[in-house]
Amino acid sequence: MRVTWLSLEWPREGEHVGGVGRYVHRLASAVRDDVDLTVVTYGDAKPLAGVQIVRLREPRGRVDRFYGLPWAARRVVSATEPDLVHSHGDDFLLAGGVPLIRSFYGSARGEARSSSGLRRANHHLLSLTEHLSARRASLKIGIAPESIEAFSCDEVAPPYFRPSAGLPTRRPAAEPLVVFIGSHQGRKRGHLVESTLREVRRVLPEARLSVVGPASDAGSWEPWVEHHAGLADAEVAELVAEAWLLVAPSLYEGFGIPAIEALASGVPVLVSPNPGTEYLVSLARDPALPLRLVGDDGLPAEVEQRLARGPWVTEGERAAADDLVQKVAHLGSPERLVSLYRAALERSQR
Repeated sequence: MRVTWLSLEWPREGEHVGGVGRYVHRLASAVRDDVDLTVVTYGDAKPLAGVQIVRLREPRGRVDRFYGLPWAARRVVSATEPDLVHSHGDDFLLAGGVPLIRSFYGSARGEARSSSGLRRANHHLLSLTEHLSARRASLKIGIAPESIEAFSCDEVAPPYFRPSAGLPTRRPAAEPLVVFIGSHQGRKRGHLVESTLREVRRVLPEARLSVVGPASDAGSWEPWVEHHAGLADAEVAELVAEAWLLVAPSLYEGFGIPAIEALASGVPVLVSPNPGTEYLVSLARDPALPLRLVGDDGLPAEVEQRLARGPWVTEGERAAADDLVQKVAHLGSPERLVSLYRAALERSQR
């Protein structure tokens, strides 16, 4: 089965990659032995053994990235002569002819609520293209209830599965270590984590903040913050395994990949309420889950209290986290995705 992915979110040499890009790369590693996989992306995309990477040109700015490259991808995807296309976004101009599977990693309308100005207007325009994609897709996959309801998805597949190489060994840092993944400004709200830790350090001066984010953002952080850019997927996992706490006060997440990855490693998590984090809590249905929804005003006190407990979760917390991770990993398994491919192809051939 020849499968072509359209995934403009993909790891690139020396660049920060978001959760979707890291997940899609990991997913490609897991399915490459079961399908003949080609990935259409752009620029200096990292190669992956067993996967053909077809590179589009570099985008000339944000408008070209969201509207120009999808036009260029239309011809390139068709030229790969696939039996089936799986789009991870940016597919509203793709030609028909073969089954199209579309994964929705949240919604542009949801992101618009946490944006302003031109960025907000762009998200509203992108929302129209998402609904156009939804109408044309043979099979729609949502990662959580918000995207499932917004696009009337046929299947749910959260963007997480257990890595075949296993998780890194949990080795907490000697000092209280908080990890944050994202940018200083924007919906991820790194500035809120920074101000929170500045306040906490008045009581716990040894507390550290380690950030994984884009290199262009490094100068936005105060000198005491440890900033990491361009880390590989495994390096991010190692850093998270050292943390005493992951803090993710994002205004919007379609799911919340860093949160589930931290829980899988036995790291407690504090998050802001949003569609993705609320879904995780509802899916767990266990008050012992070491993931707490916290408002902005209560964040410093929650961070201080969690750090004062030390780096380890209790047996009950670990059991609740493991149960949630198992549920999510089952729904998002690569084997299940390949079975959906086969079913979609069989339906198209009848």
